[in-house]
Amino acid sequence: MPRPSIANERREDILEAFEACALEKGLGATTLADVAEKAGLPRPLVRHFMGNRADMVTGLIERMTQRAITGIEKALSAPDGADEYDSLRIVLTQSFMDPVTNRLMIQLWQHSWHDKHLHEQLRDVYERSVEQIHDRVFPAPTKNSRELAHAITSLALGNAVLGQFGVHPDNDESLMIAGNAITQQKHRR
Repeated sequence: MPRPSIANERREDILEAFEACALEKGLGATTLADVAEKAGLPRPLVRHFMGNRADMVTGLIERMTQRAITGIEKALSAPDGADEYDSLRIVLTQSFMDPVTNRLMIQLWQHSWHDKHLHEQLRDVYERSVEQIHDRVFPAPTKNSRELAHAITSLALGNAVLGQFGVHPDNDESLMIAGNAITQQKHRR
């Protein structure tokens, strides 16, 4: 098996350091010098492998997107015989639950209101999430299943965000009631 390229290794080390600094100091307060120190690399080498700060933010989003998609895929890889109800429960209770990703996403949301490119990148992340959830919860798409997948994604994301503040439902049944009400609309309109 070939050895991974040094560039990919360095890039991953730098992104790991950038993520750690953003969690410690906040995304807005993190500088290239902070990242270089955390990565144990000279600042010019950080710029060589990652480019400027905006490039690092893009790399961080790509990294978080991959983490989120992997998490959703893992959550949705229900055992054989799982039905729509099982998939819905998994989406509502396990999607968007990575605390590190959620803390970083909250910071990225704040910055995205002032950065159109970042805003578009985050929109794409959520569009991909909606599509993944659509494909799993609605294996036989209907005319309005995309809109319903959006509603389910919103419910799951809201559950995750509220969970970051320690606000949890007494049990998952209330989420399931809401989710089922949404899925029952698939043949309406």
